[in-house]
Amino acid sequence: MFIVTTVHSSPTMAPKDGCWCWAVVVATFFTQFIICGITYSLGVFHVIFKDMFNQSHFDTSWVGSILLYVTALSSIMLRFVTSRWGPRVSVMAGGILSATGLYLSRFAQDMFHLYLTFGLLTGLGFGLACSPSIVAVERYFIHGRFRALSAVLAGVGAGIITFPMLIRYLVDYFAWRGAMLILSGIALNLCVCGAIMKPTGHEREMKLMPMLSCVPLQHPLFIGMCFANMFWSFGSTIVYMYLPSYAMAEGTPFETSVFLMSCVGIASFASRIMFAVMGPSSTLDDVTSTVCSFGLGVVGYTILFGFYSGFWTTFLSQVSRELLGPEYIAVGNGYLSFMVAIGALTGGPLAGLLWQHENDFKYVFYLAGACLLWSSVVMILFKLKRCRARIEASGSSGDKEHLLNGSHSKEHKVPLMHEGSGKEDHTSATGNDTSVWVQHEGV
Repeated sequence: MFIVTTVHSSPTMAPKDGCWCWAVVVATFFTQFIICGITYSLGVFHVIFKDMFNQSHFDTSWVGSILLYVTALSSIMLRFVTSRWGPRVSVMAGGILSATGLYLSRFAQDMFHLYLTFGLLTGLGFGLACSPSIVAVERYFIHGRFRALSAVLAGVGAGIITFPMLIRYLVDYFAWRGAMLILSGIALNLCVCGAIMKPTGHEREMKLMPMLSCVPLQHPLFIGMCFANMFWSFGSTIVYMYLPSYAMAEGTPFETSVFLMSCVGIASFASRIMFAVMGPSSTLDDVTSTVCSFGLGVVGYTILFGFYSGFWTTFLSQVSRELLGPEYIAVGNGYLSFMVAIGALTGGPLAGLLWQHENDFKYVFYLAGACLLWSSVVMILFKLKRCRARIEASGSSGDKEHLLNGSHSKEHKVPLMHEGSGKEDHTSATGNDTSVWVQHEGV
């Protein structure tokens, strides 16, 4: 089940929680920092595991692919933990599971062992902790929520900057099994972060929505968004997994190859901060902005890729809101996250098979670039179709001038779910003090 929580209260934070809310933001920042830092260092792990176990790229790629897949999928399937016990318990349980998975990975004697420990168990822990930490921030903020979430999601870029280099130094000094032990201790700090996320004390009225609701699938643009997410995930997984291996195959030392991953993190961190500032007042709507980030992400595989990919995860929830309206954000993000999981699971192994056939990494990155480009094409086609339909509809009703003049106003934008019926987004257009809290992905 996905949970949509309707809060009837004044549009301010509770007085008791006002001093604690920024502690929750810091705790969530470090939650994202740890989870995404380890997860997106899969290219470094790929090199290490391939050399240690002398396996092919195809066999080794399943370790990182399972980790990404289980993290994305469990964050959807295990939402009942958050709805029943709250973000604090969910994040702390995720810290214990992920730390256990990393600790057991140090005893691995074959790749299958790593599939179960590093891939499955650690992925379950990360999935339990990632999304609920975002929910904890949302529950503390009404006004200023966008700014708080943007600061939190900067932890993703900070993690990608830090962990590839950290893992390299740990492997140099403690070997890979010792590095797993230390990473296990780092992951255990998720329990500390979770402990800070105490309940807000607000009374909430919970309304359950079915996880597999087919309502969003009635709209072609949302279906296009789902496929665009799958292609984007497929291509970006290949980049994160094979960039160090590609650089080493071209004669680059391991240390420099690892630094390329940190360059992606530096650009991603800068991108999240920049787009967070631009986001609320941007003249582009969220779908168009995301289309731009998809397309421009194809330009480069390190700096430019990291810079423009940072926008995608930061404002995915806002895109769902524009397409579906606030009532369906959780359900919509469930579908989007599922497609991301499919792309993450298949990207690495299929690229490994391609390398075995061609024995050249350039074809692997041609595949990644083609998928990233195709994700842009899909969204552009659907976006143009929607714009044309809106112009025709506004022209026939005599409201074309009103639509153009009000196109920059977020408050009066009609979501895709209500375009046919003429309904407005009642949670943003009305002046009442009802807010809709939703659970969505942070990575």
